[in-house]
Amino acid sequence: MPADPRLSPDDGALPRELDVVIIGAGPAGISAAVVAQALKLRVALLEAGEKAGGQLLRNPTPILDAPGLDVPTGMAMADRLMDHLTRLGGQVRTGGSAARVHAASGEVEVSGELLRAKFLLLATGARPRTLGIPGESGALGRGPSPAARRFGDLYRGRTVLVVGGGDVALEEAALFARICERVFLVHRGSELRGCADFRAAVAAEPRIEVLLETTLLSIEGEAEVRGARLRGPEGAFDVKVDGVFICAGLAPNSELIRGQAELDAQGFVHTDIRQRTSAPRLYAAGDVCAGSAWSVAAALGQAAIAVKDMERRLWRDEPR
Repeated sequence: MPADPRLSPDDGALPRELDVVIIGAGPAGISAAVVAQALKLRVALLEAGEKAGGQLLRNPTPILDAPGLDVPTGMAMADRLMDHLTRLGGQVRTGGSAARVHAASGEVEVSGELLRAKFLLLATGARPRTLGIPGESGALGRGPSPAARRFGDLYRGRTVLVVGGGDVALEEAALFARICERVFLVHRGSELRGCADFRAAVAAEPRIEVLLETTLLSIEGEAEVRGARLRGPEGAFDVKVDGVFICAGLAPNSELIRGQAELDAQGFVHTDIRQRTSAPRLYAAGDVCAGSAWSVAAALGQAAIAVKDMERRLWRDEPR
């Protein structure tokens, strides 16, 4: 198979002096690179994985919240964004994760190279939180969710367990209840935290059994999930289930700039309305940002705002 011309492998040369280095090639990162190319900025787009797209690559359902980008799957959207970048002469360098970022100087170390840029954009996104329990492999049916819309039919007429007390967990439980024989909704707190509509939907569904003040200890079964071990107010107990779906929220991929820019208590990056962080050279866009809308459309817009602000600062030669 011929090489994808949109991608630049690890040994592809990059200019050492750049206007902007973008770390992460999800929707925010690719969008930022598109805008940078359109503005004729010297830009490098870095992606640790083997393919650009970020969380889009794990979404087999239509993207409905990006006006003008009506696509059947997340992967299709990733391809469309990359095609746009390619038409403008841009590329993404894949397979080389940034080993070190020095926000104050605008330096990024990647695959043994040291890149310097006037500005950096962190677009590394977020990842599903895990519980760190036995049996939680991340494989289908035994790890981070949501999954009901994508894989619900695989569990039709079966029993599943959903972990979490927020909007995502409640929506997952309600969706699974439409097709499953029984749904356990497990939450460690004393009350569900989701919005009123989702709480009402859960309460109205007789096939959902809510287990409060309960934690998941392990997922049982080898090739297939056979059950789960839980701990509630009266001690540990087992339930027989065919799938376990964990909706414990997202964790930001902000480790590269920890201690260099202001983060919130969960590690998400604080930004202002121009996507600037507390480090003068560093911007952030997409799901890594505090208060993220968890939306492709928001990520695209934030990336454009950030790069336009960089361009203005370059044109005005503002001190950094």
